[in-house]
Amino acid sequence: MEYLETNIKTFLKGIRNALGLPALLLFSAMTGFGSLAQEQGISVYISILSTILIWGLPGQVVYVELYGLGAPLIPIVLAVAGANARFMPMTLSMMPVFDDSPHNRLWNYFLAHFISINTWSEMISRGKQIRADRRIAYFLGFSFTCMIAGLIGVFQGYILAESMPQIVSLSLIFLVPIYFSLIMTNTKKPQYVIALILGSLLGPPMHILTPEWGLLISGVVSGSLSFIFGKRLKKIFSK
Repeated sequence: MEYLETNIKTFLKGIRNALGLPALLLFSAMTGFGSLAQEQGISVYISILSTILIWGLPGQVVYVELYGLGAPLIPIVLAVAGANARFMPMTLSMMPVFDDSPHNRLWNYFLAHFISINTWSEMISRGKQIRADRRIAYFLGFSFTCMIAGLIGVFQGYILAESMPQIVSLSLIFLVPIYFSLIMTNTKKPQYVIALILGSLLGPPMHILTPEWGLLISGVVSGSLSFIFGKRLKKIFSK
Protein backbone atom coordinates (compact mmCIF):
# COMPACT_ATOMS: atom_id res chain seq x y z
CA MET A 1 0.00 0.00 0.00
CA GLU A 2 2.83 2.37 0.86
CA TYR A 3 4.54 1.50 -2.44
CA LEU A 4 1.33 2.34 -4.35
CA GLU A 5 0.87 5.65 -2.52
CA THR A 6 4.49 6.62 -3.18
CA ASN A 7 4.18 5.89 -6.90
CA ILE A 8 0.95 7.89 -7.09
CA LYS A 9 2.76 10.86 -5.54
CA THR A 10 5.60 10.44 -8.03
CA PHE A 11 3.09 10.20 -10.90
CA LEU A 12 1.53 13.48 -9.76
CA LYS A 13 4.99 15.05 -9.53
CA GLY A 14 5.57 14.11 -13.17
CA ILE A 15 2.27 15.79 -14.06
CA ARG A 16 3.24 18.96 -12.19
CA ASN A 17 6.62 19.18 -13.90
CA ALA A 18 5.05 18.69 -17.33
CA LEU A 19 2.38 21.36 -16.75
CA GLY A 20 4.72 24.14 -17.77
CA LEU A 21 6.84 24.73 -20.82
CA PRO A 22 6.82 21.07 -22.06
CA ALA A 23 3.02 20.79 -22.18
CA LEU A 24 2.61 24.35 -23.49
CA LEU A 25 5.02 23.78 -26.36
CA LEU A 26 3.36 20.51 -27.38
CA PHE A 27 -0.04 22.14 -27.14
CA SER A 28 1.11 24.97 -29.43
CA ALA A 29 2.91 22.72 -31.93
CA MET A 30 -0.02 20.30 -32.16
CA THR A 31 -2.34 23.25 -32.70
CA GLY A 32 -0.41 23.84 -35.91
CA PHE A 33 -0.73 20.18 -36.84
CA GLY A 34 -4.50 20.22 -36.22
CA SER A 35 -4.85 23.17 -38.54
CA LEU A 36 -2.75 21.43 -41.20
CA ALA A 37 -4.82 18.24 -40.92
CA GLN A 38 -8.06 20.16 -41.36
CA GLU A 39 -6.72 21.87 -44.49
CA GLN A 40 -5.88 18.46 -45.99
CA GLY A 41 -9.44 17.22 -45.41
CA ILE A 42 -8.62 14.73 -42.65
CA SER A 43 -11.37 14.27 -40.06
CA VAL A 44 -10.83 15.43 -36.50
CA TYR A 45 -11.15 11.84 -35.27
CA ILE A 46 -8.38 10.58 -37.56
CA SER A 47 -6.25 13.60 -36.65
CA ILE A 48 -6.50 12.77 -32.95
CA LEU A 49 -6.06 9.02 -33.53
CA SER A 50 -2.96 9.58 -35.68
CA THR A 51 -1.51 11.73 -32.92
CA ILE A 52 -1.96 8.92 -30.39
CA LEU A 53 -0.63 6.18 -32.69
CA ILE A 54 2.25 8.03 -34.36
CA TRP A 55 3.15 10.48 -31.57
CA GLY A 56 5.91 12.16 -33.49
CA LEU A 57 5.28 15.50 -35.16
CA PRO A 58 7.57 15.00 -38.20
CA GLY A 59 5.91 11.67 -38.94
CA GLN A 60 2.46 13.17 -38.47
CA VAL A 61 3.22 16.01 -40.88
CA VAL A 62 4.52 13.50 -43.46
CA TYR A 63 1.36 11.44 -43.00
CA VAL A 64 -0.90 14.43 -43.56
CA GLU A 65 0.97 15.66 -46.61
CA LEU A 66 1.12 12.25 -48.30
CA TYR A 67 -2.52 11.55 -47.46
CA GLY A 68 -3.47 14.87 -49.01
CA LEU A 69 -1.59 13.87 -52.19
CA GLY A 70 -3.50 10.59 -52.34
CA ALA A 71 -0.47 8.36 -51.73
CA PRO A 72 -1.04 4.60 -51.15
CA LEU A 73 -0.98 3.18 -47.63
CA ILE A 74 2.37 1.34 -47.78
CA PRO A 75 4.43 4.37 -48.92
CA ILE A 76 2.75 6.46 -46.21
CA VAL A 77 3.66 3.91 -43.53
CA LEU A 78 7.28 3.71 -44.74
CA ALA A 79 7.59 7.50 -44.94
CA VAL A 80 6.19 7.96 -41.43
CA ALA A 81 8.55 5.30 -40.08
CA GLY A 82 11.50 7.00 -41.78
CA ALA A 83 10.56 10.43 -40.47
CA ASN A 84 10.32 9.08 -36.93
CA ALA A 85 13.47 6.95 -37.13
CA ARG A 86 15.11 9.45 -34.79
CA PHE A 87 13.23 7.80 -31.95
CA MET A 88 15.41 4.68 -32.25
CA PRO A 89 18.62 6.25 -30.85
CA MET A 90 16.56 8.31 -28.39
CA THR A 91 14.93 5.13 -27.09
CA LEU A 92 18.23 3.26 -26.85
CA SER A 93 19.82 6.11 -24.90
CA MET A 94 16.86 6.56 -22.53
CA MET A 95 15.93 2.98 -21.67
CA PRO A 96 19.00 2.42 -19.43
CA VAL A 97 17.37 4.91 -17.04
CA PHE A 98 14.85 2.17 -16.25
CA ASP A 99 17.40 -0.65 -15.88
CA ASP A 100 17.27 -0.64 -12.07
CA SER A 101 13.50 -0.34 -11.97
CA PRO A 102 11.67 -3.46 -10.66
CA HIS A 103 9.33 -4.01 -13.61
CA ASN A 104 8.82 -6.56 -16.35
CA ARG A 105 11.05 -5.58 -19.29
CA LEU A 106 8.19 -6.23 -21.71
CA TRP A 107 6.68 -2.98 -20.44
CA ASN A 108 9.58 -1.15 -22.12
CA TYR A 109 7.80 -1.57 -25.47
CA PHE A 110 4.81 0.27 -24.03
CA LEU A 111 6.98 2.98 -22.46
CA ALA A 112 8.87 3.53 -25.72
CA HIS A 113 5.71 4.67 -27.47
CA PHE A 114 5.45 7.71 -25.20
CA ILE A 115 8.96 8.96 -25.86
CA SER A 116 9.09 12.43 -27.35
CA ILE A 117 11.69 15.17 -27.37
CA ASN A 118 10.24 16.54 -24.14
CA THR A 119 10.06 13.23 -22.26
CA TRP A 120 13.46 12.10 -23.55
CA SER A 121 15.25 15.28 -22.45
CA GLU A 122 13.42 15.22 -19.10
CA MET A 123 14.40 11.63 -18.27
CA ILE A 124 17.96 11.98 -19.56
CA SER A 125 18.57 15.04 -17.37
CA ARG A 126 16.48 14.12 -14.31
CA GLY A 127 15.89 10.36 -14.46
CA LYS A 128 18.93 9.32 -12.43
CA GLN A 129 17.92 11.76 -9.67
CA ILE A 130 14.67 9.82 -9.10
CA ARG A 131 14.64 6.58 -7.12
CA ALA A 132 14.79 3.58 -9.45
CA ASP A 133 11.45 2.15 -8.32
CA ARG A 134 9.69 5.48 -8.97
CA ARG A 135 11.04 6.42 -12.38
CA ILE A 136 8.32 4.70 -14.40
CA ALA A 137 5.58 6.42 -12.40
CA TYR A 138 7.28 9.78 -12.97
CA PHE A 139 7.77 9.09 -16.68
CA LEU A 140 4.14 8.08 -17.18
CA GLY A 141 2.84 11.14 -15.34
CA PHE A 142 5.08 13.43 -17.38
CA SER A 143 4.45 11.76 -20.76
CA PHE A 144 0.67 11.36 -20.31
CA THR A 145 0.40 15.05 -19.52
CA CYS A 146 2.39 15.98 -22.63
CA MET A 147 0.26 13.72 -24.82
CA ILE A 148 -3.02 15.07 -23.44
CA ALA A 149 -1.78 18.63 -24.01
CA GLY A 150 -0.92 17.65 -27.59
CA LEU A 151 -4.35 16.11 -28.19
CA ILE A 152 -6.08 19.24 -26.90
CA GLY A 153 -3.86 21.28 -29.21
CA VAL A 154 -4.82 19.12 -32.22
CA PHE A 155 -8.49 19.60 -31.47
CA GLN A 156 -8.11 23.35 -31.02
CA GLY A 157 -6.07 23.73 -34.21
CA TYR A 158 -8.62 21.71 -36.16
CA ILE A 159 -11.53 23.84 -34.92
CA LEU A 160 -9.72 27.14 -35.43
CA ALA A 161 -8.13 26.22 -38.78
CA GLU A 162 -10.33 28.50 -40.88
CA SER A 163 -9.64 31.53 -38.69
CA MET A 164 -5.89 30.86 -38.29
CA PRO A 165 -3.49 32.18 -40.95
CA GLN A 166 -1.46 29.38 -42.54
CA ILE A 167 1.84 31.07 -41.69
CA VAL A 168 0.87 31.01 -38.01
CA SER A 169 -0.10 27.32 -37.99
CA LEU A 170 3.12 26.32 -39.78
CA SER A 171 5.22 28.44 -37.42
CA LEU A 172 3.70 26.73 -34.38
CA ILE A 173 4.95 23.36 -35.64
CA PHE A 174 8.56 24.59 -35.33
CA LEU A 175 8.27 25.45 -31.62
CA VAL A 176 9.23 21.95 -30.46
CA PRO A 177 12.44 21.74 -32.57
CA ILE A 178 13.40 25.22 -31.31
CA TYR A 179 12.82 24.08 -27.73
CA PHE A 180 14.92 20.98 -28.37
CA SER A 181 17.72 23.13 -29.79
CA LEU A 182 17.72 25.29 -26.67
CA ILE A 183 17.96 22.18 -24.49
CA MET A 184 20.94 20.90 -26.47
CA THR A 185 22.82 24.21 -26.19
CA ASN A 186 22.42 24.06 -22.41
CA THR A 187 24.27 20.75 -22.12
CA LYS A 188 27.78 20.10 -20.81
CA LYS A 189 28.45 17.45 -23.47
CA PRO A 190 30.23 19.03 -26.49
CA GLN A 191 29.07 16.37 -28.95
CA TYR A 192 25.45 17.49 -28.50
CA VAL A 193 26.34 21.07 -29.42
CA ILE A 194 28.52 19.94 -32.34
CA ALA A 195 25.69 17.75 -33.68
CA LEU A 196 23.23 20.65 -33.40
CA ILE A 197 25.53 23.09 -35.24
CA LEU A 198 26.51 20.63 -37.97
CA GLY A 199 22.91 19.52 -38.46
CA SER A 200 21.76 23.12 -38.81
CA LEU A 201 24.47 23.82 -41.38
CA LEU A 202 24.02 20.62 -43.40
CA GLY A 203 20.22 20.46 -43.30
CA PRO A 204 19.30 23.21 -45.82
CA PRO A 205 21.80 22.27 -48.57
CA MET A 206 21.03 18.55 -48.18
CA HIS A 207 17.32 19.28 -48.51
CA ILE A 208 17.97 21.24 -51.71
CA LEU A 209 20.09 18.42 -53.15
CA THR A 210 17.73 15.61 -52.18
CA PRO A 211 14.46 16.51 -50.45
CA GLU A 212 13.64 12.82 -49.88
CA TRP A 213 16.91 11.92 -48.11
CA GLY A 214 18.29 15.29 -47.05
CA LEU A 215 17.15 15.09 -43.42
CA LEU A 216 18.43 11.54 -42.96
CA ILE A 217 21.80 12.26 -44.59
CA SER A 218 22.40 15.44 -42.61
CA GLY A 219 21.44 13.65 -39.38
CA VAL A 220 23.74 10.67 -39.98
CA VAL A 221 26.68 12.83 -41.09
CA SER A 222 26.37 15.44 -38.33
CA GLY A 223 25.75 12.79 -35.66
CA SER A 224 28.74 10.71 -36.76
CA LEU A 225 31.07 13.69 -36.95
CA SER A 226 29.94 14.99 -33.58
CA PHE A 227 30.60 11.56 -32.03
CA ILE A 228 34.14 11.51 -33.46
CA PHE A 229 34.96 15.13 -32.61
CA GLY A 230 33.31 14.83 -29.20
CA LYS A 231 35.53 11.90 -28.21
CA ARG A 232 38.64 13.75 -29.37
CA LEU A 233 37.67 16.90 -27.47
CA LYS A 234 37.05 14.82 -24.36
CA LYS A 235 40.53 13.34 -24.61
CA ILE A 236 42.09 16.76 -25.12
CA PHE A 237 40.35 18.36 -22.10
CA SER A 238 40.99 15.30 -19.90
CA LYS A 239 44.77 15.66 -20.31
